[in-house]
Amino acid sequence: MIFRPSDEMSLRHLFSTSYAQEILRLSYVGPVLNPAGVIESRPDCIILDQRESPFRPLRCEFKFIPLGKEDFAHNGMFDIAIIWNLQKGQTRDQLLNDLLQQNQCADLIILGTIKAFRDLPVYTPESIAKLGSADVVRELAIKTDIASVFGLCMAARLFPANFNMRRMVDFLSGRFPQVKKMQPQGRTNIISKFLQTKPPLITYMHGKEYRWTSEIDNAIAAAKLMKLITENFGVQGPTNDDLEEIRQQ
Repeated sequence: MIFRPSDEMSLRHLFSTSYAQEILRLSYVGPVLNPAGVIESRPDCIILDQRESPFRPLRCEFKFIPLGKEDFAHNGMFDIAIIWNLQKGQTRDQLLNDLLQQNQCADLIILGTIKAFRDLPVYTPESIAKLGSADVVRELAIKTDIASVFGLCMAARLFPANFNMRRMVDFLSGRFPQVKKMQPQGRTNIISKFLQTKPPLITYMHGKEYRWTSEIDNAIAAAKLMKLITENFGVQGPTNDDLEEIRQQ
């Protein structure tokens, strides 16, 4: 399950998820090796930077909320640092400049400033208790077709933003041939049927706007649906570009 990180270990776990890798276009490769192939204890790991071509392996160091450059003093040389947030009064430029001089670090990513991570649920006893309630999403979705599951996943990932039903149906018609062959009412029902489930997974807002329910954690549900799409249907789940096609503007 995906939560907002609460320490360095959970920060690393968040980075390793497909959710984060799709957003950042960075992925974990493995531990740092010296020229002889022996694992080094610092920095934390090698990651693959896929933001530009050609892709580049980078030496990476993680910190949760560092006090300053002193927290990196014993981590050797690295290319990129990934943190959750800055200390109050600290700036990204200030910390990055310090790390460049001390560790030859040329890039600093602050996950807590990125909306997709900032809006993740907080890790609390209450949010842990909700994990079971999200199981109903999989139980309802597993009984239906790939187009419906795909659309439902898009709605969950897009929350709290609304989606436009017409754009959603048009998108699914273009992606899945079986939807294009349906009558117009049948196409709409691919998603609108989730208004009637118990509990409802989709909420009507106004006009052509709909939204994922606020009763079930969207990040947890999206993770379950992404896994279902991959494992049961053997296709890739919705991308960020897919989401933009259905977002209510």
